[in-house]
Amino acid sequence: MREENNNYFKKALSDFAYDMACGAQIRHFADLGYTINQILEALDISVPYGRVQKTVNEHLQRTGVLLTGKPDHIIPAKKTFVREYDNYGRASFRQVVVQETKIPSVHWQEHAYGQDCDGNLLDFLERKTEENGLESSYISCDFGLDRKKTEECFRVLGQRQQEYLQDILWEKMRMYHRLTPFIREMIARLYVHGLYVGEGYFQTTGEHILF
Repeated sequence: MREENNNYFKKALSDFAYDMACGAQIRHFADLGYTINQILEALDISVPYGRVQKTVNEHLQRTGVLLTGKPDHIIPAKKTFVREYDNYGRASFRQVVVQETKIPSVHWQEHAYGQDCDGNLLDFLERKTEENGLESSYISCDFGLDRKKTEECFRVLGQRQQEYLQDILWEKMRMYHRLTPFIREMIARLYVHGLYVGEGYFQTTGEHILF
């Protein structure tokens, strides 16, 4: 029992030291859209790829950029870290919620996207995201479900897009990504090549769109 407590304490201390040294910096770079390799190059200290990857993925899920469930009830909280000082001037970081917005259950209006009536997919996604706001616009991603199909996707994507997908710890389930400009371009490119089938959720207008 004492050994378990010691190991827990050592891990907690190690995690705290890591976060103090570069955790906030890594999250900041992730918010700017850096790949993990770019983050590693920008850091002042040497950190293993896997640890940065874990930090980035936890940040994406914590801030609601990446979801493991359908985005049909709550717009996830925004969180950040603030620096605080004790009576002896020692600094520490505390995580705080910046914004937490809850929305009622959405009565989804489901329809299928069609290029003839909805126009070019990239333009359509941009228009829907503009109508709903970025934090209320999500697209499904199945990159963790079928390795063979994901490899096919990589063949039509640019290097930067491939790196972004490789950086994410995709689970073996359908996940949902906020419709950032980068993701919109990626999805549109895959769709043109017949490699994207999924769904979009637009919370403000209550639209569930099948692609």
